[in-house]
Amino acid sequence: MMPVHHFQSMTSNMNKAVAYLQKRLPDIKNPYSVAMVSYAMANHGALDKGLLLKFSTGLDHWKVPEGSGTFTLEATAYALLALLKADALQEAGPIVKWLSLQRRPGGGYGSTQATIMVYQAVAEYWSKTQNVKEVDLQVDIHVAGRENPDKWNFNRRNQFLTRTTKVPDVNQNLTVEARGVGTATISVLTLYYAVLDKKNPGCNDFDLEVEMVKEGKASYPGAEATYLLKIKTRYKSKERDATMSVLDIGLLTGFIVDIGDLTKLKEGKDRYIEKFEMDKALSERGSLIIYLNQVSHTEWDHVNFRIHSVDKVGVLQPAAVTVYEYYQKSRCRVFYHPQRTDGGLLRLCSGKDQSICKCAEENCSMQKKLGLEDSDRSEKACEVTKDQSVDYVFKVQMEKMVPDATTDMYTMRIVDVLKGGIDKSAMGNLREFVAFALCRESLGLQEGKTYLLMGVSKDVYKPREEANVEYQYVLGEQTWVEYWPTPAECPKQPYRQTCRGLEKLVTEQKIEGCPQK
Repeated sequence: MMPVHHFQSMTSNMNKAVAYLQKRLPDIKNPYSVAMVSYAMANHGALDKGLLLKFSTGLDHWKVPEGSGTFTLEATAYALLALLKADALQEAGPIVKWLSLQRRPGGGYGSTQATIMVYQAVAEYWSKTQNVKEVDLQVDIHVAGRENPDKWNFNRRNQFLTRTTKVPDVNQNLTVEARGVGTATISVLTLYYAVLDKKNPGCNDFDLEVEMVKEGKASYPGAEATYLLKIKTRYKSKERDATMSVLDIGLLTGFIVDIGDLTKLKEGKDRYIEKFEMDKALSERGSLIIYLNQVSHTEWDHVNFRIHSVDKVGVLQPAAVTVYEYYQKSRCRVFYHPQRTDGGLLRLCSGKDQSICKCAEENCSMQKKLGLEDSDRSEKACEVTKDQSVDYVFKVQMEKMVPDATTDMYTMRIVDVLKGGIDKSAMGNLREFVAFALCRESLGLQEGKTYLLMGVSKDVYKPREEANVEYQYVLGEQTWVEYWPTPAECPKQPYRQTCRGLEKLVTEQKIEGCPQK
């Protein structure tokens, strides 16, 4: 138990501190200091609410002119806590809304201190208002191409539970419909591939170069090939080396790291790296994290080790190497790939100058073989998943194919529309279908032949948003491609079952349609 004289001494000191702050508060000009002092005053029941609000920007945040944006977040959190101590809930509402809009995609607020302060302040707000505000809110998320919306209900018991949904195509329209009583915040994060600008890759603090060099023979049991991954980096400062820095190395699908090489880098005489670790939580493919004690600003630092290809992949996506100083936000990222020297993404391009491109990092579709079950076609034609559905079912005739080094362009005539999608004028007209050149053999499409094509909504797009521009189609890994025999071939044994199944599919789609789910 604390002695009485100690308690009295502490109370006396607190009163003196409050008196000092009250005296100095009118002279403070920095919004951060005003917010922090106001929080201290509020804890003593002496908040000057008018002065605190005077230093706000728009009555919803306290902008700090110097320093990073995280200082503004911290100041706003202190101000919110001060107002909540004084039960100023009406003034607190707009501040909570502003803070919710500043949240980063990963859920934080830019720094540990800012994140803790904001979470503390917002949690205090909801704690004070949970029994004051009525919450009974129904939110429907409609996504173009989906048959049913995502339905979320918010009430007092679950109002703090975050809900998420994933839309695989950034070009889909998104409609949010809310009914009832309550307030909710929706955040939309858009992720997309961007063509790397070689002249200005956005590396402000570091130079970074990555190269894959194939070795003469594989040096790992069961590996198809071994490569030496050569990474070199340099800090751009004119005055100092970078302090503790991190290399975040994304791994190519089907590749593993040579742990022996990394151990030598860590424990060898020169000790090139401080430590390394594998982090599977960072991505599906995993990342190798290498810690460097420092990065020189006068010469290149080199980190070289072997990686082994142990699983063959149809279309290998590039992976990224990122370098950054541990306590700084600025990052430099470079992509690498065994065949593409700049690590660029595969793109399906069309147009006279090949300038209209769509990223398409996926595997090839393969033409179906004879002897399929009728139910397989029916299920594919009516396939609906959470993220997409089959948009079209066409009988097409391949008119011509224009090959290219990376992209093949197939011109097809739509002979029959079994199931129509967003392309309302497809029947009887020509349409362009694009595919990787490396998929040419697996697709096996021949001029003059007819085929059954079934494709998903994300593979149907307009290269330009103009009224007279026709839709284009991607022959992606989810596209169903099957040879449609001619009338002369159908009576013959190899094609008889296929023809019966195709005619059954025509009847199902044109007369019965897909069953409602």
